[in-house]
Amino acid sequence: MDWLYDFEANDFRLIDRTLAGVASMQEVDELDAEEACEVLAAAECVAAAAGFPAATLPDEVTTWLSANQPIQVNPLYVQMALTAVGHVRTRSELPELWAETEEFARWETAVADLQTRLRNIEL
Repeated sequence: MDWLYDFEANDFRLIDRTLAGVASMQEVDELDAEEACEVLAAAECVAAAAGFPAATLPDEVTTWLSANQPIQVNPLYVQMALTAVGHVRTRSELPELWAETEEFARWETAVADLQTRLRNIEL
């Protein structure tokens, strides 16, 4: 994934650009699948940096997190991540694409888990 490669070089600046772009979306805008995947990746990085990682993370993220501890996550990133993940669930083509597969329920569970982990971060 190109986003992950860019993350290693840009860290939270890339997360900021990714999530801020979604926060500035108009009500009628819809994320395409690639944008939605980038949002989920950015939100997972926010959750992991705040101490609420997914059960499995790419090695690149785990390595970056270990090398940059401790990390103080800006509460604005958490709020932007929650909003952005909500957009992915309701205003992107990603759910439609997953609905065409046998893995749709697993994807929905993973995204709901991400939202729960983000909500558990103390602001």
